[in-house]
Amino acid sequence: MIVSHKYRFIFLRTEKTGGTSLEAALRPLLGADDMVSDMTRPGWARYSPVHHGALKRSLPDLFGLHPHASAAQVRRVIGRDLFDRYTKVAVERNPWDRQVSLYHHRCWKTGRRADFDADMRSILYRNTEYCRLNNWSAYAIGGRVVADRVLRYERLADEVAKLVADLGISGEVELPRKRAYAPDRPPYASHYSDATRDLVARWYAREIAAFGYRLEAEPGQTPACDGTGVTAPAGGATA
Repeated sequence: MIVSHKYRFIFLRTEKTGGTSLEAALRPLLGADDMVSDMTRPGWARYSPVHHGALKRSLPDLFGLHPHASAAQVRRVIGRDLFDRYTKVAVERNPWDRQVSLYHHRCWKTGRRADFDADMRSILYRNTEYCRLNNWSAYAIGGRVVADRVLRYERLADEVAKLVADLGISGEVELPRKRAYAPDRPPYASHYSDATRDLVARWYAREIAAFGYRLEAEPGQTPACDGTGVTAPAGGATA
C-alpha cells in the first residue's frame, strides 16, 4: 500500500495481482514523505502474543496500515480529504486464474502436494487453509468501487506505463518478476471441474460482475461461463 504525496496517488494493494512487483518498481521513484506500508517486524513484536500483521489488519489506527489494507481503513487513517483528492489505483486479476495462483503459492510455501480440484472441493481444506481472498475490500467500500483506476493484471505492463504517464511520475518503471514459484504450471482453466468453477464464481461474484471476468476456455474446449449459466463477456471496463 502506497500513499504518494509527491504524485498524489494511493496504491491500494490487492493480493495475487503483481502487487509486490509494482510496489518494488514504484518505490525508488517516490518522495521522501511518501508512505509505503510493509511487514517489517517492529521491535515490540517479540513481546506481543499477537502477530504484528494481524494487529495491522485489525487495528491500523494504532499499529499502522497493513500492505493489503482495505480502502475503508486507508480512508480512515489518512483522512477523507486526501483519500478523495488523490488518484486511487488498484490491480485486479481474473478470479479463476488468481485462485489457482493462490493455491499453488500455498502449496509451495507449505510443501503440500498439489491437487487443486480435490482440495478446493474439500470442506476441511477450505476451513483450515487460507484459500479465499478479499481483494474487493481493497478497492471498494460497501458495494461501490472507490478506486479511480483498476488496472488489469493480464495487461499490467501496458496499463502501468499509461498510469505513470498520466500521473507525471518521472523515471522508468520496470516491473520485476517476483515470486515465480511455479513457472511450468498448466493453464489455469485446466485445474477446474464444474464444481470448483462454480465455487469460485460464488466467492468472487462481485469482481466478476464489476469487470466482466470469465473462466477462459482452452483451445478446443467448450466456451466457459461465469458460473451463472450464461456465457460472460470477455472484457470489462477498467475503472
